[in-house]
Amino acid sequence: MKRALTIGINDYPGTGNDLSGCVNDANDWREALNGRGFAVTSLIDGAASKSNMIEAISKIVGDTGRDDISVITYSGHGTWVPDEDDDEVDGRDEALCPYDISQGNVLADDELYEIFSERKSGARVILISDSCHSGTVSRASTMIPGTENDTW
Repeated sequence: MKRALTIGINDYPGTGNDLSGCVNDANDWREALNGRGFAVTSLIDGAASKSNMIEAISKIVGDTGRDDISVITYSGHGTWVPDEDDDEVDGRDEALCPYDISQGNVLADDELYEIFSERKSGARVILISDSCHSGTVSRASTMIPGTENDTW
C-alpha cells in the first residue's frame, strides 16, 4: 500500500509570520503523489494544529505495514526549542511549527522520533520537511538505514 500525508501552513495567526507558498507545496505534493498511486490525506492551514498533525502522522506510521511505503511532507515554519532531556549535542530540539504555534505548540524532534519508533518492521516511511531546521528535525543521525530505527 502507498499512503501519503501532505501538510502545508501559510497562516500562522497572531504571529505576524505568515508564509505564502506552503499550501501550494502541499497541494503540489498531493497531486504528484496521487499521480503515482498514493492515497493522500492533507492538512492545510487551520487543519494542521499540533494535535491534528500528531494524530495524522501517528495514523500513517501505524497503518504502514511491511513492504508498504508512506510519504509525509511538511511545508511551513521550523524552529528550535531548548533541549530539556539532554539528548542534543547543541542543546536544542528542532521542531515543526503547527498552525497553533501562537498557543505555544511545537512538534519537536523528540515527539516525531517517538512516533516513528512505532513503525513496523519492514515499513518504509519517508519524511520530507521544507522548513527551517529541517536537517535534524527527524533526528536522522539516530535513524540508521537497514536497521529497525531507519526511516528510509
